[in-house]
Amino acid sequence: MSIVLKAFPMAFLISPNAKQVSSINERPDLSIENKNLQLIKVATNIQLEQVNYLMENLGIPYKYKNDTYILNNGINVHWELYNSRYCAFLSLNNHIPLTSRHAPASYLTKQSEILMRTFEVMLKKNIRDLKSKEIFYYCYKTEYKNKYDILEMLKEHKIENITKSTDMEIRFRYNNKNYKFIRKNKRDPFLIENEQKISLVNIGSGQKNITSRNINTNYTNKDALVKTLREHGATAIEADELNISCEMFGMQLIYSKNSLDEAYNLEINRITDENQCNKLLEDLKDEYGLNIQDLTYHTIMERLKDHNLQLEDERVDEENSIILTINIG
Repeated sequence: MSIVLKAFPMAFLISPNAKQVSSINERPDLSIENKNLQLIKVATNIQLEQVNYLMENLGIPYKYKNDTYILNNGINVHWELYNSRYCAFLSLNNHIPLTSRHAPASYLTKQSEILMRTFEVMLKKNIRDLKSKEIFYYCYKTEYKNKYDILEMLKEHKIENITKSTDMEIRFRYNNKNYKFIRKNKRDPFLIENEQKISLVNIGSGQKNITSRNINTNYTNKDALVKTLREHGATAIEADELNISCEMFGMQLIYSKNSLDEAYNLEINRITDENQCNKLLEDLKDEYGLNIQDLTYHTIMERLKDHNLQLEDERVDEENSIILTINIG
């Protein structure tokens, strides 16, 4: 589930000239966050050899430049040993889709979530550092260049819980979140890093393995399958002529085939409960069969009408099959 970045209270922490949102319910202007977001940092528990394995087997074409993987989905991935743990530093590149360029911060958040989930499936374990739990760290460039301007701004907004203050770093808590102004050179403007909780499946528990499965189905009808998925509460449904993807019960389902005449292949990612997964597959199979039956029934009835044929009788037998009696005389 993607979070929504809010201008409250971030905007005035980025720019002293930003309009402060007076209420949490007031509609925020996200232009400052979208313009100033530099990267997202994710703390992990993985080792260097696992980093290499993940990037080499990711399945997304990339270029490698200056220790950064440049993915063609619009995301840069830079790995760095940070406080004795590997962190992924995620930023945007020129491959970001045109339709997402009006809201780059939201696009980076969504793609970062997908990337972390993909890494967990590939390694079949939770990769998030337990200290960070479900936290993504957002880093914005600010217009503040002077430590004392920042301290004055914090005082003006009655932010008193300052835990560290130097020329290079200022730490504080606000609205139960940790914030940090940082810079590497005194001539540089400060960056601000803040934490956002992201809802990811089974992150940080360290108890269950996350697995994936590939299944050959006998499903061929796109409309019946999409209807079945909707009826079972699927979200984030995307469908074209040969592919259908959705989210259900924390799992990602991807149906694909190479031609219209083929049956779909099903790939299930982020499985944390095999019993739940098996139950879902059985339910989908039963419901798909009923929807195919319903579509077939309505198709037959339309054809009867087109050919001026009359239906004398219809009934449902013990196996839930519909038996039609047609008068062709």
